[in-house]
Amino acid sequence: MSISQDQIDELKQHWSDAKVASEGGATFILIPRLELPAECMPNPVEALLCPMPRDGYQSRLFFAVQIEGGRPHHWNAQNVLILERNWFAFSWKAPLGLRLVQMLLNHVSALKPLPP
Repeated sequence: MSISQDQIDELKQHWSDAKVASEGGATFILIPRLELPAECMPNPVEALLCPMPRDGYQSRLFFAVQIEGGRPHHWNAQNVLILERNWFAFSWKAPLGLRLVQMLLNHVSALKPLPP
């Protein structure tokens, strides 16, 4: 899957330090300082978006560490080696057909606490 330059440019309007990287035929977007909902720790966090199918998901958002706070999740990807680093991801299925920015925001929204 190839990511269009206009989507990368759009993403960089929000996260100017984002970088595109590839490994094993997969494309990743590294976001060094991704802001999460206020209840989450650490915040901000380094994140890695995989905008293509992987591990049975259409997209995945990996974090440098497991996130605490916010909505509880099943962290089914732990110490996954990508780009020579270990990453963590929780089980979440973002809708199909989203642009990169929408995809990233959808994954982050999964961390918001459930209303009381």
